[in-house]
Amino acid sequence: MGILYMLEGLRAPVLDKLFSAVTFLGGEGVFIAVAIVVFWCVSKRDGYYLIAAGVGGTVINQTMKIVCRVPRPWVRDPGFTIVESARAGATGYSFPSGHSQNSVVALGGTARFAGKRWLQAALWVLAALVCFSRMYLGVHTPADVAVGAGIGLALVFGLYPLFRKDDPRLAEGVFAVIYALAAAACWLSGARMLEGADPDNLAEFQKNSFTMFGVAAAVMIAAPIERKYIRFETKAPWWAQILKCALGLALVMGLRMVLKAPLNALFGGRQAANAVRYMLMVLAAVLVWPLTFKWFAKGCPLGRRGKKALKIALIVLIVLALLAAVACWVVRHDSFQEPRDFPEAGNPLITPLGVTMLSGHRAGGGVSPEDTMMALENCVTGGEYTLDVIEFDLHLTADGVLVLLHDETLDRTSDADEVFGETNVLAGEKTFDELRRLNMGATFTAPDGSMPYADLKGDEVPDGLRIISLDQALDYLESAGHYRYIIEIKNDGERGFEAADKLYAALKEHGCLDRTVVGTFHNEVTAYMDETYPDMPRSAGVNEVVRFYFSALLGLDLDPAELHYKALQIPTTDYFVNLGTSRVVNYAHERNIAVQYWTINDGEEMARLQSIGADAVMTDRPDVGAQSLRQP
Repeated sequence: MGILYMLEGLRAPVLDKLFSAVTFLGGEGVFIAVAIVVFWCVSKRDGYYLIAAGVGGTVINQTMKIVCRVPRPWVRDPGFTIVESARAGATGYSFPSGHSQNSVVALGGTARFAGKRWLQAALWVLAALVCFSRMYLGVHTPADVAVGAGIGLALVFGLYPLFRKDDPRLAEGVFAVIYALAAAACWLSGARMLEGADPDNLAEFQKNSFTMFGVAAAVMIAAPIERKYIRFETKAPWWAQILKCALGLALVMGLRMVLKAPLNALFGGRQAANAVRYMLMVLAAVLVWPLTFKWFAKGCPLGRRGKKALKIALIVLIVLALLAAVACWVVRHDSFQEPRDFPEAGNPLITPLGVTMLSGHRAGGGVSPEDTMMALENCVTGGEYTLDVIEFDLHLTADGVLVLLHDETLDRTSDADEVFGETNVLAGEKTFDELRRLNMGATFTAPDGSMPYADLKGDEVPDGLRIISLDQALDYLESAGHYRYIIEIKNDGERGFEAADKLYAALKEHGCLDRTVVGTFHNEVTAYMDETYPDMPRSAGVNEVVRFYFSALLGLDLDPAELHYKALQIPTTDYFVNLGTSRVVNYAHERNIAVQYWTINDGEEMARLQSIGADAVMTDRPDVGAQSLRQP
């Protein structure tokens, strides 16, 4: 941790952006693109070599993660902060580093067969920079990076001689071994010996195990078929190679995206969906798209006019790609506007410039088990911090009780699988009394990495860890003080309408309607609230946020009569575009709309959002927020 603290002291905004870009080279998408381009355009043998090293390495890496269960640096040391933009890509346990391993395999592996010395050197330097970026960003320790890179090096140099031989059956034998390892990992992912693993990390291991199983199985099926019947050539004119890769990658990546939802539905959310999805992607890349390669090798014969049109289309494609890159830069970066104060704003949710309300997301779910009475009590009497706003989520039970719960199912946060003997249990399928049997702290991981409530069963579970109703929550909170609330309705359709009815009645009864902002991701529920309860303050719906953002980006005006919401409750960069900018905040305040950000757990990012005028920050770690924010 000493090295990480030293690097933390060297951080600067420019370096943060640089190494955030560098670390992208170690991601799954980059590896897929590199392996496929090599396979299609350079050498089938070298393409198989990269795929084998990548797939085999991922199985080894993910198995080591779930066996060793080393927490991330910021979990081990709560005082350590990371570059927040890197958090989304830091999934699973920490040891060993997957990005470091991927970069060594993709870039170092390519360097092994690259002909030019300067290119080999450049690729190894890039791989080293990716490894360094994982430490700079704070998501891995030097040990994580060293072992991840070491696994990558062992595979790059160990497999290279095998794929140099002219016997294709040897390469297919390598994939048979990888297939067996992936099958073993799939079995391990459901074994009882892993029951103590953190559920999110276990789910990550299961997903990757089944994914690699699907890839290995597809290569074993496709390689001999391609070798015997298709036998495509990799050579083509340079411009045809670009077109071949652009269209082919669009096909493969499109399958990756389009197949996800229907396969998940078909397999009931089971990880087998990932195995089938990636199997179909590989089959398309090895057997289907190569059927077009003879045409590309001949220079895409379409006659003189057709070829000219194709070249023009390629130029247009390149121009559009450049424009897309510029557009991406525009929507991802700050506007560099000077933050402004709007003292004339009549919205009580808008705070003075430099003052930001602290909101406990899921009632401070990073400090206490989320959305429980224990979490609410910690918000009120914890002593380490003072909350201005308490945020929680609501689901309707089978008997019509609104309970505090974030997810649609109870698996992630409770012991529902043991109590009810099944997984994917929906809150709406059980009565309130049935749900009260659960331990809602069973999977809670404290900031120090411990799981203090995991072993509590039955009568051992205190009331503070049992599911609670909205009325119970408001009875307690309103007796303790006059807080502001952010409440999200999770149900959709008719159930969402019923939830809105019950929520409105409860807020009126407890006298806190004017201190509450109600949100939902379901547009039909938003429309119902506007029509039925126009006096219930709400946040912007999904469609309204999209329209608001592009209006702010393009400097367009919005009709005040159409702004039925009091606040924007938005992330910063969770959905690619950067909503955490002074342009967005200024534009909102000018129209009397408050801006409240979720879910921000990094102290530096909280301070940055405060500096641009954010009115509230929702965080799982209010203890961190109290140290970073100037509150009202």
